[in-house]
Amino acid sequence: MNEIGRCTQALTEAVRNSSEYKRYQRIRAEVLEHPDVAKRLHEFRMKNYLIQNSQDNIDLYTETDKLEKEYKEFCKDPIVEEYLEAENAFCKIIRQINWDLIENLDVEMVLVDD
Repeated sequence: MNEIGRCTQALTEAVRNSSEYKRYQRIRAEVLEHPDVAKRLHEFRMKNYLIQNSQDNIDLYTETDKLEKEYKEFCKDPIVEEYLEAENAFCKIIRQINWDLIENLDVEMVLVDD
């Protein structure tokens, strides 16, 4: 195995051992015990993703506000709230790793308008 492969394995293990990842996996397992909650969470996350990645000219603030209103009561459920917090904390780790790689490597970023 080459050095990059070894380092990738070490990084994966470090992430797997982080408190954020362990918390995320714990609450994820709890959510999966409630199929109705898991389904609604999936729907919420999918709508959120579609809003954030829309190619249409939409008002992001308005669409996000509508989504939050639609799921307001659902998100008050402690298991849902904890899941979303844990997922966000875990995703921050992944984003930071990606950012560190891009910032510290000489990578030309090309932006293309659609």
